[in-house]
Amino acid sequence: MIEEQAQVVRVSDGFAEIVTLRRDACGSCAAKGGCGTSLLAAWFPRRQFSFLVKNDIAAVAGDEVIVGLDEGQLQRGSLLLYAVPLAGLLLGAILGERAFAGLGLSSELGSVVLGLSGLIVALMLVRRTASKALIGGEAGVRLLRLARRPVVFSASGILMPQAQQTQGSGSRQ
Repeated sequence: MIEEQAQVVRVSDGFAEIVTLRRDACGSCAAKGGCGTSLLAAWFPRRQFSFLVKNDIAAVAGDEVIVGLDEGQLQRGSLLLYAVPLAGLLLGAILGERAFAGLGLSSELGSVVLGLSGLIVALMLVRRTASKALIGGEAGVRLLRLARRPVVFSASGILMPQAQQTQGSGSRQ
C-alpha cells in the first residue's frame, strides 16, 4: 500500500474531500544542482490535488489523514493510461497503412490519419473507463487513519477534539 498524507477540506454524505500536495521527487540530495529531475521539478509549480474518498474513519474538516493507494490499482491505472493509447495509435497506423495501400492511396497518409483516429478513440475509452472507476469508488484510494487532529485554542484554554485517533477499520484507540 502506497501511503501519502493529506488534509480533509470538507465532509458530507459519508465522503471526505481531501487535498494532497504534490511533492518533488527529490530536493535534499547532494546532486540536486545537476540532476535532471530536480531541474524539471523547479520549472513546474507545486499543485494541490483534491478528490473525494469514502470517509470510513470519521474524519472531520481540518484533520490530517493518511490515504492509501493499492499497488495493484496503480499498476492497472498505469497500464490503462499508457498502454491503451499506444496500442490504439499503433493499431490505427498499421490498419491505415494497409487499407490506404490496398486502395492505391498514400500509405503514409493512411498511417497518420488512422493512427491519430485510433489514438483519439483509445483516449476516449481511457477517459470513460477512468470516470466509471472514480464514480464507482474503484480507484483504489482510501482513508487509512488519522495523522493528526488540529488543537483548538480558546479564551478558556485548549480544547481538544472530541474524537480520538482512529484506524482505517473505524475502531477507536
